[in-house]
This record gives sequence, C-alpha cells and structure tokens, in this order.
Amino acid sequence: MIFYGTRAKNIHNGQIKNVKCPNCDNETSMTYSVYGKYAHVYWIPFFPISKIGVTECNTCKRTFEVKELPEAIQNKYENEKEKAGVKTPVWFFSGIFIIAALTLMGMYFSYQNDTDNAEFIVNPTKGDVYHVNGDAGYYSTLKIEKVTKDSIYVFVNQLQTNRKSDLDNIDKDENYIDIYNFSKQDIKKMFDEKEIFDIERK
Repeated sequence: MIFYGTRAKNIHNGQIKNVKCPNCDNETSMTYSVYGKYAHVYWIPFFPISKIGVTECNTCKRTFEVKELPEAIQNKYENEKEKAGVKTPVWFFSGIFIIAALTLMGMYFSYQNDTDNAEFIVNPTKGDVYHVNGDAGYYSTLKIEKVTKDSIYVFVNQLQTNRKSDLDNIDKDENYIDIYNFSKQDIKKMFDEKEIFDIERK
C-alpha cells in the first residue's frame, strides 16, 4: 500500500496595515499567513502544488481566505508577500532530491561493479565466486580453487536458483563438489558472452 496525498505547511506570517475589514468595517490591520501546499508520498514532500493565503482581522478576529477579500486588500497582501520574499521552501522537493541521490548512487555502484569485474576477470584469484547463468533461466555459482599460468580450476555449485538475489544463499562450501578445469581464455569468453555476469571477491 502506498500512502500519498497533499499537505499544507505554514511558510510565512505577516501584517497588512491600514485596511478596512469587510466584516466589522473597522479601519484596522490584518495578520496574514501563507501556506505552501505540497504532494507527498509516505509523508515525504515531493513537489509544491500551490500557495494559499489566509488573513485574520486583528479587531473582530474573523478569518478570510485572501481570494474572499476586496481587491484593494488582495493587492496589499501581494505587495507585503513580495516584500517579504516568500518563496517555496527547498525541502518541498525532498522526495525528488532523494530519488536523484539514489539514482546517482545506483549508477556509481553499477559503474564500480563493472570496473571491479573487468579487473577480477583478467586477474583471477582463489576464492573468487563467479555468478553464472544456469539452465533455463536459473542461476548458480562457480568458486575458484586454483589458478595456474593458463588455467582456472573451479568448484561447481550443485544447486541453482531462479533469482539472482538468492545466489548468496546457495554460496556455501558444502554445495561445491565437482571441480572443473577451464582455460583462462574460456573463462574470459564466458564473461564476454555474459554467461558469467558477476564476480564476487571476498
């Protein structure tokens, strides 16, 4: 379930002086408040929607939305708001900033992982775990046992999983039984053809 909706937050208060209240007809001043309305997801602000102005007569305490007031008072409200420099708070965009940051982090970690894999495939070492595409949409692992000048000896995991995220769950010593010998060229070819799609060095 996704919780989303809109909220309003007070972002500025001020005074409008020398106005005639449409309710009590007194020459008075009014307190005004500006509320910023924003859309949120899980209560995290994502983007602003609008600004709402509310006033209160300092004599009779009647409240009005700015749009209900005479044009002369509305103009004074706009002037006061402009002089105060009322702006949309930056935190109203928090959700967008969070998504942008997570996207950049994901891009960085993906780039770093690709860089590491390119290094690991040409410089294999004992203990490296190759994540490989198995049979018919399944995945498994190979673990390097020994590296010689031209060959790589790997233990083959006897288990497979249908989810890449579960490979760590089957990467256990007791699951590696048979050992096979591959040339370094064959391993590099398997990597280039995406048969080996990730390399974990512990």
